[in-house]
Amino acid sequence: MNNYLKQYKVGFSIYGLIAFALQEIPYLPWFLLPLADNPLANNIPKNMLFGTLEKFGGVLTVALSIIVINKSLIHPKFNSRFFLVSAFCLIAYYVCWIFYFSGFTNAWLIVIGLSAIVPIYYFFIALWLRNYFAVFVSIIFFIGHTGSNIINFLIG
Repeated sequence: MNNYLKQYKVGFSIYGLIAFALQEIPYLPWFLLPLADNPLANNIPKNMLFGTLEKFGGVLTVALSIIVINKSLIHPKFNSRFFLVSAFCLIAYYVCWIFYFSGFTNAWLIVIGLSAIVPIYYFFIALWLRNYFAVFVSIIFFIGHTGSNIINFLIG
């Protein structure tokens, strides 16, 4: 176990920061162009367990992606299958936001396209960066974020 920990260091990952910044881009128009129909505006978890997993998992996933670095990975490859899957997730996420901003606020779009895809994106970013701490925590984030929004938007 100790040898496993030695391959990591606390530092600053520009790749993790850029991944976070790219995921946050859709929130800029949200503040600039208020929507008449905006079910996400007051989206508060109805289930305390999922809400806790969502907040804890989300913050920790982003933090670990930015501050934990695998020393064996100097420059990640942009043609890696993990990077390509994460790029696909990000593009799909942007497309779902375009639908949302266009007034298509369907519950399935919210749960799959705006909720589940975010931790999946971070999961593949973490695999790309060989940051297995973030991989593990992104699974917790997925359970909390997706579970919370299933309850809020599909089960109600």
